[in-house]
Amino acid sequence: MQIRIARTGQADYSESKTFPKKAMAAEWAKRRELELSAPGGILAAKWKGVTLHDAIERYLHEFADGAGRSKRATIEQLQRFPIVRVKITELSSEQIIDHAQVRRRSGVKPSTTAQDITWLGIILKTAVAAWRMPVDLNEFESAKLLLRSKGLISRPGSRDRRPTLEEIKQVRAYFQRSQKIRPSAIIPMEDIMDFAIASARRQEEITRLTWDDLDEVAMTCWVRDAKHPRQKMGNHKRFKLTHEAMVIIQRQPRKQDEPRIFPYSGKSTGTRWRAATADLTQQKWTLV
Repeated sequence: MQIRIARTGQADYSESKTFPKKAMAAEWAKRRELELSAPGGILAAKWKGVTLHDAIERYLHEFADGAGRSKRATIEQLQRFPIVRVKITELSSEQIIDHAQVRRRSGVKPSTTAQDITWLGIILKTAVAAWRMPVDLNEFESAKLLLRSKGLISRPGSRDRRPTLEEIKQVRAYFQRSQKIRPSAIIPMEDIMDFAIASARRQEEITRLTWDDLDEVAMTCWVRDAKHPRQKMGNHKRFKLTHEAMVIIQRQPRKQDEPRIFPYSGKSTGTRWRAATADLTQQKWTLV
């Protein structure tokens, strides 16, 4: 038995199902026509069976090309949790709250769980706006409101101090030991650490600085695509260099056909830094 719903200006929608008796087929057709004629009925049928995992995959394919490495990793990490197996049109506030509780029991901070909820909201709203999926956003907003009121999600705490001189000394000693063990390691982690402290720039920003953007007379430099909560690209800013930062820049070798001052991977410098802090944490040094 097949039913077909024709709508002006839109593609026809059809369903078919086999029954052993004609009466059963007629009853099914009548019931389905009533269900599909209800507001949102065809949309619900069209997206029946689509899971949150499917929506995340589509979002990554269509909208995440410009997403940074850390943001993409956060979205992909969400795919490892049971919540993604839920049909997106049936996602409830209870299931969202349960996901947050699972995250809390695993030991993550409320600010980390908040990242999950933020991206979940972005994907659900994209599903509604871009793909016309019949997602009940009220369920998401209700869950988010309760999670915030109960402290299960929150903004990340601000760093309230700089590393102490003793802590910096210990990190520097680690990098010096590593350089002796692996003389071929080319990343000057001491210089990058000192420049980060002197300039207050992020590791990814430091590895994007170029010689052409440096004004040695004015002691300024442009940082391209500086981090911004909304403007992902084109947020270029000129910043003032301290004398210490300028000295560090001036001792960097200029390489042919290499425009960057620190021509290294931000990911690699981050890996080296985390290795240093992990090593010192094991020695009962507390770093922030």
